[in-house]
Amino acid sequence: MSHTEIHIIKGRKYKYEVTNYRVGKKVKHKWKYLGAVEPINKRRNPNAGRKPVIFTKTISEEELKALETAIRSNEAFTRDRAKIILLSSETISAKQIAKRMTCEERKVRTAIKEFNKRGIAALQRGKAKGAIPKFTEVAKKMILMHFSQKPSKFSYHFTTWTLPRFRKHLIDYNVVDSISIEKVRQILDQANARLKRSKRWQYSPDKDFHKKNLQ
Repeated sequence: MSHTEIHIIKGRKYKYEVTNYRVGKKVKHKWKYLGAVEPINKRRNPNAGRKPVIFTKTISEEELKALETAIRSNEAFTRDRAKIILLSSETISAKQIAKRMTCEERKVRTAIKEFNKRGIAALQRGKAKGAIPKFTEVAKKMILMHFSQKPSKFSYHFTTWTLPRFRKHLIDYNVVDSISIEKVRQILDQANARLKRSKRWQYSPDKDFHKKNLQ
């Protein structure tokens, strides 16, 4: 047996279908939502779906000179980005710039965001995938600082560093995002840091092994 009930939630009326059924000696209820008694008219946001307006930051004199030089570059990537940034500085919208340069609006917006974040460095194409990362002097100092510590300080069971161990440690501790073993070796060599050789002990069931090993 079922009936309809209306409940008020936060000042609005909602309709439910309630079905009664018996389980043993107990009567239970099953609720089914039927919708609002009065239709809810949601106002459409006039800006919904529109991308936010974006322009370049204030350009300094040095940046302006670099941009004016860049628009004459032989590199299409650098030349296009410089044009986009200069046009945006004139408060021309990303959509209008894209139409003027016959490119995607996404390309324009990316160029503006990169310039606002990185400045003139945004005129250079990012590293190609798989390229060897370059490390700043600060990053190298951090690497050497970790190398100067004993592995036991980081709760490792081994007592000396090896290149593979140290490389893994640098990545695990977020000292670097990635680094090759060869690059680790180069950084250590440049600082005259040397790996310590761990002692190797040999064992044999032969009771005369020690005497033979000394001969």
